Amino acid sequence: MESQPLESQPLHGVSNPQEVLPNESELIRCLYQSLQHQAGFHDFLVMLTSAVNGCAAQLSFIRRAPRTIEHIWHAGLSDEMVGWYLDNNMIEHDAVTNHAINQQPGVFNSALPLIANGPPGDDYGRWESDQSMLDSAWLVVDSSATHIILLTVQRTVAQGRYFPEELGAMNRLVPFVRQTVSLAQTFHQHPSTQQSLSAIAELIPEAAFLLNNRGMVVLANQRGNQLLEGERCLTMRSERLCFPAEVTQKMFFRAITRASDAAITGAAARPETLIINRDARSPLVMTIRPLEYNELLTGGVLITLIDSDSRVFPSAAAIAECFVLSPVEAEVCEDLVTGLSLKDIAEKRCKSEATIRSYLKQIFHKTGQTRQGQLISTILSALLR
Repeated sequence: MESQPLESQPLHGVSNPQEVLPNESELIRCLYQSLQHQAGFHDFLVMLTSAVNGCAAQLSFIRRAPRTIEHIWHAGLSDEMVGWYLDNNMIEHDAVTNHAINQQPGVFNSALPLIANGPPGDDYGRWESDQSMLDSAWLVVDSSATHIILLTVQRTVAQGRYFPEELGAMNRLVPFVRQTVSLAQTFHQHPSTQQSLSAIAELIPEAAFLLNNRGMVVLANQRGNQLLEGERCLTMRSERLCFPAEVTQKMFFRAITRASDAAITGAAARPETLIINRDARSPLVMTIRPLEYNELLTGGVLITLIDSDSRVFPSAAAIAECFVLSPVEAEVCEDLVTGLSLKDIAEKRCKSEATIRSYLKQIFHKTGQTRQGQLISTILSALLR
């Protein structure tokens, strides 16, 4: 989308700050309710978007280097668009983020001065053209040596730019936003339940980690801590599980985001499984399950890991018989559950990657799955011994 000169852009804002946040007290109440509500900050973002005549809003927890989103609450964007944004790590091309990453916590600003010369590249153009985005009100909520927390509220061309008076009105919320986000970083479960959760985690036979709805590790059982001590393919940094392989890190982030969203919204979600490859050793099998909001936890994700050295992966023959697949389809499944990518499978089977993808599409249809992680989880649940 070609950017319009600033003087020709629609000016549909309001000049009276009191007209921007007519439900200010309700907004602040909703903001503080985010601390214990299963939807986290989602409901607040929905209400804020409406209050300022926006089209979408995000509260993003962003790592400085490498530039990645570690967690995001959002409102007003489709799951498909958010998935595309995350899969392509568009945060690296985001003009607002690239400027905000060097700023200290402050007040709301308009994005228009940052994008006056047009969107930064064809890929980022989809973010603007598909959504008809014009302006963003952005706020650096918090900043540290390794991360920033960024709140943005977008407007379309039809909704117009943000006026200084509107940004000034939004700034009345800044102290409350900053305080609740700070509290949220330490208050994700009821204080009296740590012992109960630890007891439950110790009953799990595998290495287990409990993540809150921001993807941070709340606790690990003894087997989980022992696994961390002995593995190079999995580490803990800033209370998050991290992987040296960038591809694995992205797949893990997408999986826990889906699981966390399911826990927040109450939507049905199947467990997903990632195969974590190790040098000269059999891979680790990681299963990711959403945890429902309950009296013990404000949503979250349960991670379990199995050391496959002590397990036998299912053969193509067993997979074909169990799921009524053709021999070639079963071979693709056998390769997937041992940690091979589609590209690796194509090379191993001397076929094109497009052909392997067509087999995978048929497998999804026959098994009723929609993602590789779900497919692997289903196969291993049925056949891993």
